[in-house]
Amino acid sequence: MRSAQHSYAGLKQRITDHMSLTFENEGFSPLVGRIFAYLLFSVEPVSLQEMADQLGVTKAAISVQVRTLEKHLMCQKLPTASDRKDYYYISEDFSMKAVQNSIVKMRGVLQQMESTLAQFNSLEQIEQEERRSYDISRRRFVEMKELHQIFLDRLDGLEEEWDERKKQLFPANESNL
Repeated sequence: MRSAQHSYAGLKQRITDHMSLTFENEGFSPLVGRIFAYLLFSVEPVSLQEMADQLGVTKAAISVQVRTLEKHLMCQKLPTASDRKDYYYISEDFSMKAVQNSIVKMRGVLQQMESTLAQFNSLEQIEQEERRSYDISRRRFVEMKELHQIFLDRLDGLEEEWDERKKQLFPANESNL
């Protein structure tokens, strides 16, 4: 008999524990991480009740927390006509969607920095006793703006590069496991 450490069930549990901590460290409920891990290992879309039963929590708790994953594009809801349940699954290419979500946020920060710098530059006069504070804070905003711009420039073309890499990782005959 294999030890839990070397079994698939043990691996799933370690990943679930890790996801729980990771999501908690990012400010989410640990349950969000547990749900995400559960969906990662699910072969087919899963209902709220199935998740609740498997994770040992209420359906209401699952419902609230699964919306967080939906909001961050890490899972999707699959409504069905055959029954009134909603089923959830990991989004196709969820990793890229998470990166795209981060890029959108970074662009928002960059726009805010540009707006702030425009306000700095529109000031007509700076009192002498405020000059040092003005110079230091303006420099900080310039640095934040430029760092965000470098980050976004480096990510330009990432999606196309990822599509090519996926083709190499999973040739057409392996893509529908």
